[in-house]
Amino acid sequence: MSNLKVYWDQQIVGTISRHPKGKITFQYAAELLKNSGRQISLSLPCQEERFSPGVSTAFFENLLPESDARTILAFNRRFDKKDTFAFLENFGEDCAGALSIIPESEDILPHSSEYRCIDVELQNALQAIESDPGKHKLYPELANARLSIAGAQDKLPVYFEKGSFYLPENSASPTTHIIKPASPYFHDIQRNEAFCMDLARQVGLSVPHSELYTFAGYELFLIERYDRFHSENIVKRVHQEDFCQAMGIPFHRKYQEQGGPGFLHCRELAEEHLSADISVVKQKLTSVMTFNFLIGNNDAHGKNFSIIHKDTITLAPFYDLVSTQVYPNLDRKLAMAIGNTYRHDRVNQSAFVKFSKDMKLRPEKVFEMIAQTTQKVEKIYEEVLSIHEQQYGEAVIYADLHTVLRTNLARLQEMTSK
Repeated sequence: MSNLKVYWDQQIVGTISRHPKGKITFQYAAELLKNSGRQISLSLPCQEERFSPGVSTAFFENLLPESDARTILAFNRRFDKKDTFAFLENFGEDCAGALSIIPESEDILPHSSEYRCIDVELQNALQAIESDPGKHKLYPELANARLSIAGAQDKLPVYFEKGSFYLPENSASPTTHIIKPASPYFHDIQRNEAFCMDLARQVGLSVPHSELYTFAGYELFLIERYDRFHSENIVKRVHQEDFCQAMGIPFHRKYQEQGGPGFLHCRELAEEHLSADISVVKQKLTSVMTFNFLIGNNDAHGKNFSIIHKDTITLAPFYDLVSTQVYPNLDRKLAMAIGNTYRHDRVNQSAFVKFSKDMKLRPEKVFEMIAQTTQKVEKIYEEVLSIHEQQYGEAVIYADLHTVLRTNLARLQEMTSK
């Protein structure tokens, strides 16, 4: 039975083997353990023994798409959607982080990058999605390349340069950006995310550069990958993993109520493994919790927080900051509880006091941090909304975002002033 080889910076780090019922097992390469000994995940520390199917599958399955994209991709390639090995075999060349996964039978690893322009194909795919959104999704439409991107939202990793989009032709060709199209189900979600990410940047949160980009008459949310960088005109990968991967939690348990991480677990992971001053990390987590509350982002789950592996381990920039509260049909439950509270409309002072205990901070300090972020958002959100509306044109989403922010600002101000 053939295996899959896992590479990091042209170096083989281990092998993946098929296991019954769609699962896999992973084992580090002896050469890696002898020379560098760098682990690919906090949940997969360096060891000679093969890892169990549970922890192996949890890490690698978190690299794969979810929901409709997963179903369509499996159908198109004629394998079971629960077959993690087949997914990695077909789509593992360019994943989140620095890993590249290729079949063992491919002995020669390419050293030079090759890309194919997909401008025409992308335009055709966007037209197909517009005409029949239930049948067509962006990623499956263009997934001839062996690349993968995690998450439930329709998106596509691409190489973007001088207004054109490209897909990699081999494993030595990292993508540089992610594009998300408009959704027929959630009006102007691309404008929603562009605004929320811009607002986050302007209030001081660490976020990748992003913008609303018009291509062939279609609006796309375009965001730079923080796990890529340019060095002497060559794109290189930076290794990262989300908190579910780091904790060995399967993607279907990414929500805290289903066994996924909460803020307490995030703080514990940071204290044990991150190199930065823990007080700074706590402040960042408190700030993004406050920001998500204000924009009404109820879907900030464990896969929306990540760490970067370099010489040291650091907290990654924040991403997927989008208001879900503007869409009445979406679940009002919080992906991560604030204190013990999962309902956005039931968050109160007591919830923030419990949150402060989860962060190992004095309640007074947490309320001070919440007030600081609230004041920053209140000061500029209307101006940022106005700029976006002037730049991209009027849209109902901007009025909806204004209502959500105004309402949530009033709630937080009342709680922090008592």
